[in-house]
Amino acid sequence: MTYWAWWLSALALASVPIAHWLLLNRTLAVSGRYTALVDRIRYGAPETLEGVDQAALIAALRAETEAALGPEAFDELDELDEVEAALPIRAPDGPLMHLLFLGGLAVGGLLSMLAAGSLHFSTSLRGEHFAALLSQLPLPMPLWLVLGGVFVGFGTRMAAGCTSGHGLCGVSQFQPGSLVATAAFFVAGIATSFALSVLP
Repeated sequence: MTYWAWWLSALALASVPIAHWLLLNRTLAVSGRYTALVDRIRYGAPETLEGVDQAALIAALRAETEAALGPEAFDELDELDEVEAALPIRAPDGPLMHLLFLGGLAVGGLLSMLAAGSLHFSTSLRGEHFAALLSQLPLPMPLWLVLGGVFVGFGTRMAAGCTSGHGLCGVSQFQPGSLVATAAFFVAGIATSFALSVLP
């Protein structure tokens, strides 16, 4: 397989969350959209924000923040207008937007396979080390994939975000939680890679 130059890959990857923000006015969050769909099935449609007074909402938010953190929590803000500008009221996306986004990921993966000339579906892991290791264990490969997906979902909820949310959006905004989560992603990936390289 021929890979792009590192700088071209970096520019292409950075353009994805930027384009997403410019087109949809929201940060890129794959797990957030999936969670929104699951929550809609579990709890029904969320309440709309129609008729909500933004000034009253900001005042209530400020009162709760001061009650929890003390009045000094807003000392660094010169004007309340800064808070209002940072918290625009917007209705949540409907299920169609979430489905279109997640469907776009599947279509993008399909187009990538077509461009690479290797369109085929498999229920096994493509890594040789993974396949060799898991073939020695009693569970069939499809169950390992399901188990891996469960662990990914658990980790995503525990970290309050996925690799796209933390690694692309959170890190670019220097959010401490995203910096820690992304560092954990990379450390775990590197450790796993080294572990697989030494296993028989």
